[in-house]
Amino acid sequence: MQSQKRGKRLVVVGDIHGQLDPFVRILQHAKLINERWDWCAGNDLLLQIGDVFDRGPKAKQADLLLDKLQWQAANSTGEVIRLVGNHELEILLANYAISGMEGVEAEEVREKLTKQVLDGELRAAYAYKDFLFTHAGVTNRLYKIFEQQLEDASPHNLAVLMNLIFKESIKHQFFKHPIFNISVNRSGTDRFGGIFWEDITDLVKSFPESPVWQVIGHTQVQQIIIDRKSKIIPVDVGLHRKLQYLVIERGETEPKICTVED
Repeated sequence: MQSQKRGKRLVVVGDIHGQLDPFVRILQHAKLINERWDWCAGNDLLLQIGDVFDRGPKAKQADLLLDKLQWQAANSTGEVIRLVGNHELEILLANYAISGMEGVEAEEVREKLTKQVLDGELRAAYAYKDFLFTHAGVTNRLYKIFEQQLEDASPHNLAVLMNLIFKESIKHQFFKHPIFNISVNRSGTDRFGGIFWEDITDLVKSFPESPVWQVIGHTQVQQIIIDRKSKIIPVDVGLHRKLQYLVIERGETEPKICTVED
């Protein structure tokens, strides 16, 4: 279900890819955690855009930290929203080649992630105010499919529908919906990809302009930009080289880009 909590601000962090220490620096800079790495942000909201796993040296530690913060925030007045990226999705599909894990460890992580999806702790999409959050974005083709199913294709309704499709797909292990497509640009077979695998170049090309504001990760960019022409905001800056995050304040219409300086 879509969260009913309405924090005073939403902090958005892009792909982590095992970069625990830079992630912690961002959380502390945003005053979400204290020196013990415990939640201290009251009714703020944290959204992590997916791809916690792979590449970096401390993926499991970053995942466990998010588990702890999600529990602490839920028992406070805040919330930690976690989206599934393509790297989590591949683990859920038991495709472990890109996860850096194998055998018993990989299966244990898959079981854990599956339970979190079914319990609503991991999601495919989220909506906050007029913004729609997915890991890789909703293309024009996908939007038109959803538009036929929804009386009002608002960010909230789109997120509810995608989360329902995703949870049912995980429950029944049936992954034929276009949200799971992988584009040719990402070594798949589809012209346009789904919400876990689409490349930002194809995402932007699919529209004259996105009908809703979208915040995405997945495709690494040099810096966070607020692209008013396409209405797409990419937040994956590669935490190994740049520490930036996005803040959307309650009562404000303009998101704020924050940078952690050395």
